[in-house]
Amino acid sequence: MEKNSRHGFGNIQPDINAIREAGVTLEFRQNIGKRALILIAPFPFLIIGRIEDVVTDYLIICTEITNVNELDGEEFRVHIDDIEVFYIEKDKRRPIPDIRNGTHA
Repeated sequence: MEKNSRHGFGNIQPDINAIREAGVTLEFRQNIGKRALILIAPFPFLIIGRIEDVVTDYLIICTEITNVNELDGEEFRVHIDDIEVFYIEKDKRRPIPDIRNGTHA
């Protein structure tokens, strides 16, 4: 029995990482042009901005705000696997707040 591809009675186990990456990539691709808040493991840890594009497994996002003022307004290329948590602003009733002045953008 192959340890990496089979489990038990010959059932092939799905690659959960590939499924997650495909789902997250699709979600961003379907929401190009909308605002998103993402938390990532690599620096800078927080990005709020507009989804510009998805190229293979990279999110292209034009930032409004990061946790580092000097990086605000920059375009970032974030690998989908680096995204820990995200929220896409799909509904104007649930906007991403402006964390700098405490209002909604």
